[in-house]
Amino acid sequence: MPSPTAWRDIGWRAENPYLGEIEAIAALAGRRGAYALNTSYEWCCTCGVGEDPQGGVRLLRVLDWRQSGLGRALIVVWQRGPAGDFANITWPGFVGVITAMAPGRFAVAINQPPMMSWRLSPPIDWLVGRVGVWRSRDLPPAHLLRQVCETCASYDEARQRLLSTPLCLPALFTLAGTEPGQGCVIERTQHCAAERAMPAAAANHRVAVAERGRAAVH
Repeated sequence: MPSPTAWRDIGWRAENPYLGEIEAIAALAGRRGAYALNTSYEWCCTCGVGEDPQGGVRLLRVLDWRQSGLGRALIVVWQRGPAGDFANITWPGFVGVITAMAPGRFAVAINQPPMMSWRLSPPIDWLVGRVGVWRSRDLPPAHLLRQVCETCASYDEARQRLLSTPLCLPALFTLAGTEPGQGCVIERTQHCAAERAMPAAAANHRVAVAERGRAAVH
C-alpha cells in the first residue's frame, strides 16, 4: 500500500482538482486512510436503469454489500458546479461521486467491475493493477463522475464524457436522463468503452467489454 506521500504524488501527476480537499480531510482526520479511501470504490453496489412506469426514466440503486455501517453512515450532500446543483449520496470524507442526482439533467452511479487479471494469484493481480494506477496521469472514476456532475449540462454531454475520458481504473457507469429512452450502462476499461442501452443493470460484471478479469474479493 503506498504511503500518504505516494498518494499525493499520484494526485499531482493527474492534476487532480480535488487533491486539496483530500489533503484537508487527511489533516482533519489525523490518521492514515484518506488518500486510499478517495481512490477506491470497492464498496459500490448493484444498479439498474429503465423506463419509469410513471413516466420518464428511473435509476435504481441498492446497498447490498454486507459491510458494517455502510448504510448507517450514508449522507446526502447538496453540491454545486458550473452546470448546476446536484445531490451527492456519499459518505463523510469521500470527495468523489458514487451515486448522484442532478435535477433536470441526469442521475448517475458507479460500480466496480471485475478486477483485471494477468492469470496470477488474486493478491498479485491486484498489486499489478495498482502499479498501473500509481503511474497513471488519469483521474479515478469517482472523481471523473464528480466532474461530470459539476460541468455537464445534459444527459448527452455526460454520456460522451463517461465514454471518452481516460481513466486510471476500469469502472461501470449507469446513467439516466430526463427524456424517454435516455438511459444506459457504460462499461469502461482504461483502454476502451462499450455501451448497453436500457433496460440494463450493473453489478460487478462486464457484458459488452471482452476483457480478462476475476471476481473482486471483499
